[in-house]
Amino acid sequence: MDIKQFLSSIKAKAPTVNLEGGIKVNPIPIRLPEGTVNAREEINRASGDIGLNFEAPSMVDRMPTSFGVGASGQYMLGQVDFPQEVQNYGAPESMKIGKGLTIDQLQAYLNTPITENVDLDVNARINPYYVDPVDGQMLGKDKFIGAKLRYNF
Repeated sequence: MDIKQFLSSIKAKAPTVNLEGGIKVNPIPIRLPEGTVNAREEINRASGDIGLNFEAPSMVDRMPTSFGVGASGQYMLGQVDFPQEVQNYGAPESMKIGKGLTIDQLQAYLNTPITENVDLDVNARINPYYVDPVDGQMLGKDKFIGAKLRYNF
């Protein structure tokens, strides 16, 4: 099979998309000497993942090679609006919060039969914004590449 035939035989599966999100609006009570006033917090938030999966012929008849890529991330952007009473004490009119869109993880995989009994499975991922779960410190990128040979009886 030449490269042109191989490329034309790749079949895309239905993409996977999982998204959720919403808008949250909260009053934030602020106690001042003259009484309590409310600042207004509005946060737009979404998170999810997408994946593209494919199948292609392999060296072993009736056993396709599967491979794919995916990404997960989140979006968070908001604003706190302060009333005039709080601005009189030096607060700004409003304050932006959130980072916007962040990519949490990129991943890729390949699963291909080598013989009728042996499969090769390769997985890779990178987390561009890895945060230490213990102290919350930004640690940079977390990278992983793994491979497995499976023997099927």
